Amino acid sequence: MIKIPGLIDVHVHMREPGAAHKEDWSTGTAAALAGGVTMVLAMPNTTPAIFNADTFEVALSAAKRSARCDYAQFIGAGSENAAQTVQVAPRTAGLKMYLDMTYGKLRLDDMTLWQNHFEHWTSPFPIVVHAENRSMAAAILFAVIYDHPIHIAHVSTREEILTIRAAKEKGIKV
Repeated sequence: MIKIPGLIDVHVHMREPGAAHKEDWSTGTAAALAGGVTMVLAMPNTTPAIFNADTFEVALSAAKRSARCDYAQFIGAGSENAAQTVQVAPRTAGLKMYLDMTYGKLRLDDMTLWQNHFEHWTSPFPIVVHAENRSMAAAILFAVIYDHPIHIAHVSTREEILTIRAAKEKGIKV
């Protein structure tokens, strides 16, 4: 038998609050443990979205009540909450920025909103971006400008892989 340490899944969707019929902390973490994952980091695109101290507390209460393994919760960047995310930053998994397809309070269509979040987020915890193609390249530029590492949440094209590779070869924190 080969033993390995428990794994960490850095991108899970616990649909609690708002859509627990799809996934909740109990079922999601039970499934994680069955697959050898001992810690999950949950995305903030729930209903309501997790974008301030109040919604963050709702999510953490649900996790505390039902989670079967270790967990952390991302806070979502919204159009008007850059200062609010900083208030809970030490307790988060990091900041999640939706730069492309999403809905509601978490969609950041304007690059000046990105700038506001990069300026406020001084936490050592990561900025995770849901970004594709050109917005992904722009997010990498923001990582350079603000000297803050980013994590790209979804990579689906050869073009994106080549862009990330080039950034890494230049020493960019991506």
